[in-house]
Parts: sequence; C-alpha cells; structure tokens
Amino acid sequence: MNYRKSALSSAIVACIAFSAHAQDAASQAPSSNEQATQLDTVTVTGYRLSLEKSQAVKRSANSIVDAISAEDIGKFPDTNAAESLSHLPGITVDRQFGEGEKVSINGTDPALNRVLVNGQTIASGDWGGNPTDTSGRTFNYTLLSPEIIGLMEVYKTPEARIDEGSIGGTVIVHTRKPLDLPSNTIRGSLGYNYNDRSEKGNPRGSVLWSWKNDAEDFGFLVSGTHDEQSISRAGIEYWGYVTGLPATATITGEGDPAAAKLPVGISSSYFQQDRKRDGLQAALQWKPNERNEFNLTGLYVKGKYDNFSQARYVCPACSLSQITSATIEDGYVVAADVDGDAYAQHDFNLRKSQVETNSLNLRHDYYGDNWVFTTQGGTTSAKGGKDPEYLMKTLLLSGGFDFEYDANHTIVNYDNNDASNWGLAPGQQYGGQYYETSRDKERYFQFDAERNVEWGPINKVQMGYKYTNHDNSVSSRGNAVDVVSALNLTEILGGMAPSGLYDGLGASGDLTSWPTADLGAAIAYFNTLTPRGPYNYNYGPSFAVKEITNAFYAQANFESGKWRGNLGVRYVDTSDKSLYWVSNGSGGYDRALANRSYYKPLPSFNLAYEINDDMVARFSAAKVMARPRYGQLAGTLDLDDTNFTGGGGNVDLKPYEANNYDLAFEWYFAPSSMLAAEVFRRDISNYVVTNTTEQQLTNPISGVSGVYSISRPINVADATATGVALIYQHAFDNGFGINANYTYTDTSTSTDLFLPYVSKNAYTLTPYFEKGPFSVRVNYSYRSEYFNQIGRQQSTVFADAYKQLDLIAGYEINDMFGVTFSATNLLDETYYWYDTQKRTPLGVYKSGRNYQLAFNVKF
Repeated sequence: MNYRKSALSSAIVACIAFSAHAQDAASQAPSSNEQATQLDTVTVTGYRLSLEKSQAVKRSANSIVDAISAEDIGKFPDTNAAESLSHLPGITVDRQFGEGEKVSINGTDPALNRVLVNGQTIASGDWGGNPTDTSGRTFNYTLLSPEIIGLMEVYKTPEARIDEGSIGGTVIVHTRKPLDLPSNTIRGSLGYNYNDRSEKGNPRGSVLWSWKNDAEDFGFLVSGTHDEQSISRAGIEYWGYVTGLPATATITGEGDPAAAKLPVGISSSYFQQDRKRDGLQAALQWKPNERNEFNLTGLYVKGKYDNFSQARYVCPACSLSQITSATIEDGYVVAADVDGDAYAQHDFNLRKSQVETNSLNLRHDYYGDNWVFTTQGGTTSAKGGKDPEYLMKTLLLSGGFDFEYDANHTIVNYDNNDASNWGLAPGQQYGGQYYETSRDKERYFQFDAERNVEWGPINKVQMGYKYTNHDNSVSSRGNAVDVVSALNLTEILGGMAPSGLYDGLGASGDLTSWPTADLGAAIAYFNTLTPRGPYNYNYGPSFAVKEITNAFYAQANFESGKWRGNLGVRYVDTSDKSLYWVSNGSGGYDRALANRSYYKPLPSFNLAYEINDDMVARFSAAKVMARPRYGQLAGTLDLDDTNFTGGGGNVDLKPYEANNYDLAFEWYFAPSSMLAAEVFRRDISNYVVTNTTEQQLTNPISGVSGVYSISRPINVADATATGVALIYQHAFDNGFGINANYTYTDTSTSTDLFLPYVSKNAYTLTPYFEKGPFSVRVNYSYRSEYFNQIGRQQSTVFADAYKQLDLIAGYEINDMFGVTFSATNLLDETYYWYDTQKRTPLGVYKSGRNYQLAFNVKF
C-alpha cells in the first residue's frame, strides 16, 4: 500500500511482517486479522499510544472498523469493557444498574449485535433480576474482565469470513498470546472501589503471568481477576397507567374522568446488591515447527449477584372505589385522595444468584507452501438464574393515602405510616420461594482455508465451514407459604430507610421515610412457616431451544492501485427445535414440540480507496441476518393473575433480515490524529414486535379465570435506521489531546412502534493530558432519550437522556510501579423511565458515584 504512516504505525506494520505466522482465531483475513494479534507485540504504554494503535487497525482494515487497544499488558482504558466501547462512534450503552451492560451499534437492539471472543461465541447467563437481561443472544459485558483484553474490534460492516448474526455490528475481543509477550511477563493490580450511595468499599485485583521457552516455540499464559462491587440503587417506580375513576369522586381540572389514566402503583424501591466476580483465563501456544501452530485457550468466570430489594407501594388501581377526590391534567390523574382501608403493600425479596461462564477452544494452524489451513473446535456454556428467590411481604392494615406527581416530583403520604400499621392476618400469604435456572451452551467446529494468489486484482482467497450446536433453556419451580398467626412488621423491623437515600429523585413525604424489614429476621420468620405442599413446576415460562447451524463461506480479497477490499458470500442453514408446555384445558400442561428450518445466502462487499497518502474513502453493502431471542422461539405462556396479563413466545418467528449500506471518509492528518465521517443505513425486514390480544383463559396453576391481555412477539414490521457519525481525534505537541465523536440516528418502522435502545443524538468528548509519568483524561458522554421496551400495562417505556462524566488519572512511580485513580458517574446522573411522554414517569433511579484507587505492578 502506498500511504504514509506515522512512526508508530510503521513500527506496527513492521512487527506485523516480522510476526507473519501469528494469526488470530477470530479473523483469518489479512489486514485486521493479522493486526488483531500481531499488534500486541508492540509494547504500548499510555492512552495516546493506545489511540494510535487503535487508529492503525482502523486505517489498514478493508472494512469499516473501530478498535480499542489496551494501554499496556493487563491495562485496558476502562474498568468495564462496555464503557470503553461507548467512547466509539455509533455505539451507545445502557446503564440501568449504574454501569454499562448492553451495547447498541448503529441504531440496533443489543440483541441484534454479536460479541465474539477470539472469534467464537461466549455463552452468557443472567442473574434473574434485570428485566432487560432476558434469555437472548446479547452479552452482559460486566462478566468480561478488561484485564484479559488486548484489543477489541467493532466490525460495523460484515465480511463473509465473520460469523453471521449481527445487524448493527460485531464486536471481536482478542485476548493475549504467550509467544507474543516477553518471557516471564508479570502484570498485577490491586485496587479499592467505593460507591457513595451504598457507602461501601470493595477490593478488586488482577494478576497476569506469561512464560515462554528460550526457543520461543512453547509458552503459556494465565490471568486471574477478582472484582467486588456494592450497588445501592434508590428508585421511585410507577407501574403503568389505567382508567377507572369512580363516578363518585370529586374532580378538579378538566377532562373526561372515565378516560383519565391514573398510576396503577407508586413505589419507593431500595435495591442492594453485592456483585463478586472471579475470572480465570489461560492460554497454551505451541509451534513444533515452522508449519504448525497449536493454541489452546480457556476462560472461566464465576459471578455472584445476590441482592436484597425492598419496595413499598400504594396501589390506586387496587382501590378505585375508595378514591374520593382527584385532579386531572391533560388526561391523567396527577393527584388523588384514597380513603378507607386502601390497598398498599411492602415487598422485601432476597434473590440469591450465581452466574458461571466457561469456554474452551483448540485451534491448529497449518502453513503450507501455498495454503494456510485452520481447524478449530470448542465448547462454551453458562448457567444462571435464581437459587432461590425469597418473595416476602406485609400489607397496610388500616387507613388510606394520598398522592401527587409530575415529571420531576412525587409525593405519597399515608394516614398512618407507623411500622405497626403493616402486617398480615392469619392465613394470608407471606410469600414464596422460587427457583429458576437458565442454561446456555454451544459446541462448534470450524475449518478455514486461505491462499495468496495473483489473479489480477485478487490477492487472496478464503473459504471455510462452521458447524454450531446451541442449547438454551429456562426451567422454574416455586411454592408459597402462609402465616399461621398474625404478623406485624415490628417483629422483623430493620429500621427506617437510610437518610438521604432518595436525594435528587424529587421524592417527598412518606416515600422517603418508611420502615424497612431486616433481612435476617425476615428469612428466619420465613423458615418457621410450612410450605403449602410440594414445589410446583412452573410450566408456562419453561422451555428448551436447540439450534443447529451450518455455514459455508467464500471470500476474495483484492487490491489494485489505490483500490482494495473484499467480496464474498456466506451461506447459512439454520434448524430450530423448540420444546415447551401448553395448557391442556384441564388444569395441566402437555409437552409441545415445534421445528423450523431456513437458509440464507448473505453476500457482502467492502471497498476502500486511497485518495492520497492521508485519506481513505470506503463503501460497503451487505445482506445480513439476526435471529430472534431463544425465549421468543418457544411457544411459552406465563400468566399474571394480579393484572390479568401474560406473555410468551412464538414458534413461527422468522429471523431479522437487513440490507446494510455504509459510506465512510477518513483523513489521517497527523500522528495520533484523525478526522472521519461515516454514513450508515440499515433496511430491516421481519422486525419482531410485540402484539397484544385479549383472551379468555384459566390459569391451570391458580385456577383463576378471566380475560387476559396476552403479549407475544410477531414479525410484522419493516424498519430503517439511518445515521451519520463524525469523529475527531488529535494529539497536540504539548501533551494535550482530544478524542471526540458524534452520532445522529434516525429510525422509522412500518408500525407505530419504535426500535429499542436507539438514541437520535449521542456524543462523547474526551480531552486528555499525558506528559512524563503523569496522565489524566475526562470522559463526557451524552445520549438522548430512547425507547427501551414494552412494560407493565402495555406501557411504551422510554429512557430519558443520560449524561455521564468520568475521570481517570495515573502516575507512573517508576518502571515497575504505578498508581491509577478513577471516578465514574461524577454527575450522579438520574436514570429516568417514562411512558411515551416525560410527564408520565415509570421509574426514577440513582446508583451513585464510584471511586477507585489501584496500584499497578509490572515485571
């Protein structure tokens, strides 16, 4: 290629040429693949050089790619991989629990993007408490320790050699290899985290050791991490809106009382979770001769997500006949008095959850005179869920309440707020015990072949085959317990809600000062009660899905003068088998089986044009697909007898399909500097939306009959996501620098629904300073409001605009020791959910600021 590079870029390319045999498991293509592993041979220290290394990956790729490189071995730019990705253009993250967990790329749902570790799927379990962490194909980035990462690439445009399943983009995580590092490389860190809302601190640490023999043909690497985090999230929650004001109520304001919507419930929530994650990553690398190379890699992550949540709520919708007065504004009941013995409840739930993820991959590369053959096989599995969940409650014994709210304030007051006014009468249900297990497992085999050729402009051909066998399942069972004699909250009292817990949430009155339950006393009382009988298997939401895929691909890479790129096609055959349970109408369930198969040819074309030594223009067009969530592929049905709602899957769902078009321009005007623009369009068909119908049903478990609102996914919508991303990166001569990007995304659908997790405007601004041993940078990110999900009472749940300000500072004491300080969420930003319009809140949350001090050592 005839383009000018900075000094470091030239060094990187030289290292690539020198290490021509070190190819990565994920890519198997020239440019990005070789860089993905061989770039790691360059010792990089500092954020500025990390940016330049990432820029070199982007510059040399044939596709539209963004990258994030480790600053040094075992030192990634952020303590959370999703947070690092959020600094890239076109990428946004969801921070429902205070840290990045789900990643959206170029205007698409996180479930429509894939994460590959060294080119392969990593199974992902969930801890059972995150409503957006459903049984799907997305990945929870909190399980991935950033210390094991050498490089993360985001392929915004596909290539035939890369696994299918993404509409927005594919994230490829590359871990370290022992033969790429100096022998007896040791890296370690020891830190302490503190959250100002939980007022708790926790340790975290990591260690990495890499060794190779003198011949540099055999080596091993092992890395261990331990991370603890205490989350204390305060929230004010609304449970959707319904009509039903009584005709006897005194009305203030204008509007039809019969059509006015009022909150189903208003709750003070207090969520406490202790997250503990331990990870182990190991790699063996052996080159017995110049033609053969073996790589065995393994990953194990164990996370404990035990949490204790309390919520005390009033339920106006449960006490409609007792509403004596109400104020109506713009069709909503914004204030009301509920007299008599109204309904209110205090829930306190303990959820014990452990998530385990592991993977093992064996790879063999054979380097012949003309061909390179790569064979891989492996397995990955994950397990999560609730083990168990204790559901407990007390009820308001007497008296009523009043409430008032708007977009920024919520007030609830009880006639009697004393702890002694909460309890249960003999025979009432205290709660229950619920077990749920989610399992995810994949086994795979892959063969790839590539050859350098001189067929006119074509300089390399690649072809291959991949087989995957994936199992995903959820099973659950539960039971209930009733009180024998009267229970009063004072018997299990834990004191009042912490002072200042709801500061900044606009809450007042009895919402902020209320008696809580003591966890130990509540569980001890639970254990004195006798279950109603044997555990009942929860047939409705239980399922098992087996998916088998066979994929073939062929790809040609070409270069002619200033033109380069690739052209290929991936042919994918998919077979799904869904096992689930259906009601037999006699109070029981029967096993059901559904089979579905389909095949898709997926062509792709990537073109890059070297305008001059500093400028590149790119174009890409591709046919892509993404499969529905596993839980959506089973015909399950789960009923809620309280709200007479239900939901399930659909065995007839088709995969998402899209035609993707991308155009990009990049100007590398100075070392560590870049000005770029990207335009993208995703024309999506078979988009899955939720359809709700009214059905007369009888719950075979409870025996309750009624008209239920049943929601199921269906393929009805076509959708488009069109946007532009602007990137500016520059390193000044005085140690200062800036990294900034802005993304605008416009979406539309053939229905009135919205594409989830898509913000119209998002930007990131990162000024930094590095000079000598000192470095500091500030990350400020913003994303505008976005649709999240269909919630309770068919609420159209939006998340409001979100801002995040982080600070990272470091000082290298000497060549061996350094210290790093980081502060995240310095604005203590509010996570705000609302129903269609901002004046109708659904959830207002704060998770607090996090501070971390870490000491680093390297040998």
